[in-house]
Formats: sequence, structure tokens, C-alpha cells
Amino acid sequence: MEDEEDERVAVVPGGPLGPSALNPAVLRVRYAVRGPILQRALQLEEELSQGVPHPFTEVIRANLGDAQAMGQKPITFLRQVAALCVYPELLNGDFPEDAKARARRLLEECGGHSVGSYSGSVGLAAVRADVARFLQRRDGFPACANNIVLSCGASEAIVVRLYGGPEWVMGLYEGL
Repeated sequence: MEDEEDERVAVVPGGPLGPSALNPAVLRVRYAVRGPILQRALQLEEELSQGVPHPFTEVIRANLGDAQAMGQKPITFLRQVAALCVYPELLNGDFPEDAKARARRLLEECGGHSVGSYSGSVGLAAVRADVARFLQRRDGFPACANNIVLSCGASEAIVVRLYGGPEWVMGLYEGL
């Protein structure tokens, strides 16, 4: 496999990987969460702190999708399930049964029944299946768990997509 080149990777003979070797879509990518909208928000915040009058008194940054930073209260169920998964001894404690059931199901999917174990590179199969069922129920269209990649955030997901999507991620590890 070492001698085989991935046809999606362009190699420039005698030189570094340059713009001419990249997919044009990659060259057009703009990371908007740190782009001109954020720059303007920072400028407005500075102006407000200096007393410059505006028809508003605060800037709410929504560029990162961080709902709790915008004042949303943490969702208790998610925190309970996370606590139970991280410290399974709590399953014997005073937690709601639905949180315990969800934690048990997730732990059964993890190697060694521990969230400290490695999962598949695209995420736990059971969670991807849950996401597919949710999307199908919400949107009314078929959804396939094999086409879903769970990531740590949008930035990671974009990188995975640019490299070819879930098939690429799965194939990468099959060749090792």
C-alpha cells in the first residue's frame, strides 16, 4: 500500500504541494467564524466599552454556535448521562432511570465498557444510528448511519469532508 498513491492527492513533481495541486473548492474555503463578522463584532464591543453610542447595548456573538455562552442553561439530562458514562459507579446512585439507561447503552457500545476507549474514527455506531433515526423523523427523508460522521466540532468535520467524507476516514484506517 505504501507505493500506491491516493488519486485524490495531487503531488507536484520537484516541489511542494501548492495551490495548483489543490481542489479549487479548498482554495475558496473561508473560515467565517473568525472572519469579517467576528472582526466587526469585536470592533462594536470595543466601541461600546468606550461609550460610543449605538442603538444596542451589547453584542451577542453567535459565530461559534455556543448556546451556553449566549445564556442557555446547560441541559441536565446530557450532563447526567455524561457523568454516568465517565464515572459508571454512579449508576448505582440517585440519578433518573432514563439517564442511567442511556448511559448503560452507550457504555455497552464502548470497548471495555469505558468512554476512555477508542471508538471508530467516525463515531460510535449506535450514536450514528440514533442520529440517522432522529434526522429521518425530523426531516421526513431516509437517513443512513453509514453517511454520518460524528466529530468534535465543525472545524474537524469540515476537514474530514474536504478529504472525502466518511468513506475516506474509514478507508484510511483499513490500510494501516
